[in-house]
Amino acid sequence: MLVYVGYGLILVHVALGSLQAPERPPVLAILLGIGFAGIASLHLVAGWRERAPTPAAAAEGSAVDVCAVADIPLDRALIFVLSGERVAVFRYRADGGERIAAVSNVCQHQNGPLGEGRVIDGCITCPWHGYQYRPEDGCSPPPFTETIPTFSVRVENGRVLVDPRPNPPGTRAEPARVGAAAADEEPS
Repeated sequence: MLVYVGYGLILVHVALGSLQAPERPPVLAILLGIGFAGIASLHLVAGWRERAPTPAAAAEGSAVDVCAVADIPLDRALIFVLSGERVAVFRYRADGGERIAAVSNVCQHQNGPLGEGRVIDGCITCPWHGYQYRPEDGCSPPPFTETIPTFSVRVENGRVLVDPRPNPPGTRAEPARVGAAAADEEPS
């Protein structure tokens, strides 16, 4: 993350150097101020969006009812705090139907918020740098080797239930089926 600090210092160095010219136009100072305000605003908004949501409560060893299936946008996620960890619960299409999977909300590349990303070509795609993870096992597609923790999920009566205990990174957690296919299955 220090690369961002270095990048910012280079930009400040170049910008302040151009402002010291004897015939500097005021436009440069205005653009520098607007740029600084814009970047600072983006960081404040990102921090506000990443503030801790209300933790979901569960009895020891039981699944947490986090939301209704319909609350999760298709190919997107909702973020919840379970056992002190941010969890992204995704709804996506796979194998001719819809599935629900839950993974850690933290990208292993640079801690990006996976829950703000999308499912593209069957993989959860981090919105920051495009790193991808398979929703069923939290593994990056080959040749990459990054893994993230998964969470066991099931759907009962249109509600999404997530086990708050994370599986080890890269562990397969069978995605829950949504719809008619889920009604035929026995809850786990």
